[in-house]
Amino acid sequence: MSDERQGKPKKGKKARDRAPAPKAPVDKTAAVAPEAPPREAPAPPGTSAGTKASALVGLVAAMVLAVLVNVFAARHYERWDFTKGGLYTLSPATVQTLKNLGEPVRLDVLLPAGSPLTLSIRHLLEAYRSETTRLDVHFTDPDTHPAEFLAVQRKYAERVIDGRTIDDAAVVIARGDRAHFVASRDLVEVEDENDTRARPRLEQALTAGIRAVNSTDRPKACFTMGHGEKTIEEGASGLGPLRDRLAKNGFEIESIPPLRTEDDKERARAPFEGCRVVVVAGPSERFSNEEATRLRAFVEGGGNALIAAGPVPDDSDQRYLDLGLGPVIALAGLELRHDFVFETDPRLRAARGFGETFMPTPRAHPITESLLRSEDAEIGAVMTVASSIAPTGAGAAAVVPLLVTSEDAFGMVDFFAWAKDPRAPEETAADHKGPLTVAFASELPKRPGAERGPRVVVVGSASVVIGDNWQRDDLRGTAIFVESAIAWLAAIPVPLDIPNKPSFTAGLRLTEDTMGSIFRYVVAFIPLASVLTGAAIYLRRRSTERRGTRKKDPAA
Repeated sequence: MSDERQGKPKKGKKARDRAPAPKAPVDKTAAVAPEAPPREAPAPPGTSAGTKASALVGLVAAMVLAVLVNVFAARHYERWDFTKGGLYTLSPATVQTLKNLGEPVRLDVLLPAGSPLTLSIRHLLEAYRSETTRLDVHFTDPDTHPAEFLAVQRKYAERVIDGRTIDDAAVVIARGDRAHFVASRDLVEVEDENDTRARPRLEQALTAGIRAVNSTDRPKACFTMGHGEKTIEEGASGLGPLRDRLAKNGFEIESIPPLRTEDDKERARAPFEGCRVVVVAGPSERFSNEEATRLRAFVEGGGNALIAAGPVPDDSDQRYLDLGLGPVIALAGLELRHDFVFETDPRLRAARGFGETFMPTPRAHPITESLLRSEDAEIGAVMTVASSIAPTGAGAAAVVPLLVTSEDAFGMVDFFAWAKDPRAPEETAADHKGPLTVAFASELPKRPGAERGPRVVVVGSASVVIGDNWQRDDLRGTAIFVESAIAWLAAIPVPLDIPNKPSFTAGLRLTEDTMGSIFRYVVAFIPLASVLTGAAIYLRRRSTERRGTRKKDPAA
């Protein structure tokens, strides 16, 4: 017992030695000693006077730089046109017109704000105003501002300009007491009544109107009639498009009938009175001696003439017809040869035919300046069925070649023998060798008191005045040449040369067949396609779910 008693204390002592010391009870109600407050950072020293001065100088420099940037931007205004075909990019002719404005010009746009043309006109006129400060533009919405709209209509209610009234006007262009009405049909050209594509002509209409009110000079262009010439009333095959172009550029147009009756005796004294330019457009019948004499006297008296005459066979088809214009052409120091020009250079001739249709090379002259400027764009005058022209050296006229063929061209003299059995033409010793001139400009010595001498332009082809030249883009160079020639003869600025903008789809034409197709697609095909697509997706999902279930089930 004593041993056990003595051992127990020993065992208990070891246990007590191994047991952890009991934790002291925690008094949750005892107050926690507060932590020491953080030390505050020392206050920064005060801003020095140098720092304040530097900040002030920087602020002033930033303000000065901002002002300089705005002044530079105002003086170098720039716009970027990302539209297809450069719808709002101004042509050189428009820029020149705007730069030459003397007095302010007012434009009243009388279109509703919701019209598709209003936004296009607004953007285009912004480009106009970037070139000049002499345009005063006002947009008058007849729906939201009826009083202003009626005021503009009352102002021009009694005026008829080029057969138009204020009721036809979409835009009114005015300078002083001169006004010009631009109709909606002038702003967009429909290429075909059965076609839904249209071509914008905003720039052509607005710039022509600005020119019309800016110029007080309205020269008269007279066209001879009664000798087989094209008439100014005809369309694509006649002179109608040329007449319209000249009228839009400020010309008065008049036809001069032949002098063949007793009633013409009074008019025969001065048949070309008031004419600035006389145009002889492709005659196919002979001028009488009296008519040729009157025309020559008109030129000698200070008048100007454009003669476009190609080779014309006589009734027997054995030789060329003498058109009776020799005295007038001889006055200009020129001679119209009786030959038929063939261009054999493949770069200048048309792919079809024997070379009777070709593109002559322009020579330096005010008339051909636009063509020379557009040579890189391959825009040139095109001729079909032409005779060559040669200077005679007689008289005191100064002659300058305008259009010249290549060295490979030749003028066939015996054309009628070749025409009996036409084949690839070959040059003979009797033919006129190239290069040949097919258009000349001639200026006679000026008379006392005159600013310049009489001017004559002779073109050896009647094809340059047909209406197609003003309606087809591939013949635009020919139209530019003729308009420039008439402008040079009349001593006025060159007519507008504004390239056509790309056409766009103006609408959707629906026929009964098209409506039926749309009905079938909307009512049957599209819903059926949606149902089939949904069914395919549903079956695909079920198949995927079944495969997943089989993989999870070991018994499967």
